[in-house]
Amino acid sequence: MNRRISIAARIAAGTAGGYGVAALVAVAVACWWPADRAQASVAGTLAALLAWPAIVMACFHAGSATRAWAGLGGTAIVLLAAAMGAGWRP
Repeated sequence: MNRRISIAARIAAGTAGGYGVAALVAVAVACWWPADRAQASVAGTLAALLAWPAIVMACFHAGSATRAWAGLGGTAIVLLAAAMGAGWRP
């Protein structure tokens, strides 16, 4: 893959894919947080704000853009399963 296309794909993975996975982090944490709904929402949002930069860095640390997208997809599936296991329905 061309180097510029690879970098553009990683940027897309870090921004768009990272945002999606961070949103799923917020949902999963909020669903599993053992407190009332308001505190769970705040905890989920704070966890997502911490996760997003880590996800972006992981996308650029991956060996290729394909691995970055595969990692995002796998993480999204795990988080979606965790949220749905706690009773969340999209």
